[in-house]
Order: sequence, then structure tokens, then C-alpha cells
Amino acid sequence: MINKKLLLIVMIPFILLCLLIARAEYHLSIGSQWDFAITGYDPRDLLRGHYLRFRLAYDWQEPRKQCAGDKGCVYCLTDIGNQAPQVQIVDARLAKQCDGFMQYDYLQEPFNRFYIAETQARLAEDLLRQARIDNTAYLRLSINKKGTPRIVDLLIDGRPLEQLLKEAPEK
Repeated sequence: MINKKLLLIVMIPFILLCLLIARAEYHLSIGSQWDFAITGYDPRDLLRGHYLRFRLAYDWQEPRKQCAGDKGCVYCLTDIGNQAPQVQIVDARLAKQCDGFMQYDYLQEPFNRFYIAETQARLAEDLLRQARIDNTAYLRLSINKKGTPRIVDLLIDGRPLEQLLKEAPEK
């Protein structure tokens, strides 16, 4: 009897962890994917930690304005055919007229860092240094129907950073 209780107590956190992972994967699979240019990153910071820090560089469709909507505001995304969408702040009621939208408060802090393994920091630094010169670094977000974004990957020249790190020759 005690062994069954102990097993149940040990299994509950494991099951909850698996459910959280499944929920995150589900969110990534059902959302539409958008690429945003990143700027303001310093690859040298990789050597001091596991996260690359950056800022999203938005292609503002019009001069940035404050939201005045009584139902809240959203970032309206307009697909213009190139890598990054144009962004505009609009009233939440107008979100259905956009190609995609994100909740107004989500574009601040959560999307300013990307995990990079310490063992790959030196190689990632070289790749990001070149991407900074060429302006070819993008963050891919998956945005669900409610406008909630999640980070999918960091892209350099349209290819995932993880893939580039795996293909790079060992030094």
C-alpha cells in the first residue's frame, strides 16, 4: 500500500511536466508563424551566460501611437511578402482585419532572449557577428488565435541557428 502511494506521489509531478510540454508543443503547432528582425544584440554576451539578449526590430506601418481603444489594443501584423511583417497598433475590435495579431502587452520583455548552450557559444558568436553585419537575424514566433506568441526559433539567413551550429565544422 505504501509503495503504491509513493509511486503515485512520484508520478504526479512527472505527469504534470509532460502535460506542460505537450501544451507548449501544441501551441507551437497550431499557431501561425511570423519572423521578426532582431537588433541590439551583442554576441560577446554569450560568453557570460546561456542567453543571447536582443530587441525585436518592428517595421512600423505608421508612426507608433498609443492605444486609445476601450476594448484594449493589439499589434496588427500585415504580411508584406518579405521576412518581417509591418506592425501597427490598433483597437482590439479591428484585429480580424489584420493578417495576424498579437496581444498588446506581449511584445515587451518575454521576447528579448534566446537560450544557447555554453558549449556552442563561440561558434554562435561567429555566426551572429556575421548576421549583425548582414542584418539577417530573425526571431520566429508562433502566434495562436488569441494573439499569444511563443518563440519557435532564432533564424540566421532563413535557417535555424541550431541547424547551423550542427552543420558547422568542429574547431
